[in-house]
Amino acid sequence: MSLKHPFAMGITRLRKEPASVLGFELSGRMDDLRVASSCVGDDELIDVVGIAESVHGGILITATISAGWKGECRRCLGVAVGRLEISLRELFEREETGAQRFAEGDTYPYSGDVLDLQEMIKDQVLLELPLAPLCKGDCKGLCATCGKDLNLGPCGCGSTPVDLGWSALDALVDKDR
Repeated sequence: MSLKHPFAMGITRLRKEPASVLGFELSGRMDDLRVASSCVGDDELIDVVGIAESVHGGILITATISAGWKGECRRCLGVAVGRLEISLRELFEREETGAQRFAEGDTYPYSGDVLDLQEMIKDQVLLELPLAPLCKGDCKGLCATCGKDLNLGPCGCGSTPVDLGWSALDALVDKDR
């Protein structure tokens, strides 16, 4: 049996013994886990701990995925970091030899004696990565006028920002007074 990557596992026993259970712990790295302003780095370890059960419809995976993520804060553009803890329950159905490839749906296909969890892990991580991360819950962001990071203190450039797009109207108001 050839396991191609760290998220593949042998399931010979599960296939031969109905209703059997197999515990597993997998750990590895994956490329291209990025959404908007956050990502799981290519060098970040992804840990998967769970059980695989032989059920009538295929192999049922119940697991927890853990991985660190990093990104750019949506308010101050600083570094934002966090940890994903994803609980999942997914069904892998046997792909029949010669049958058409499974349409995307509610289950994952498998064939042979190796169960490849990589696509499932990738899907789950991408769904859980924050689209607009924050460095901290009370991040004050940047001053709209001067661009200073307000988390480091007040900027002193005035409390009322001037929008130059409205300056022509301000001239008309001043003229009517």
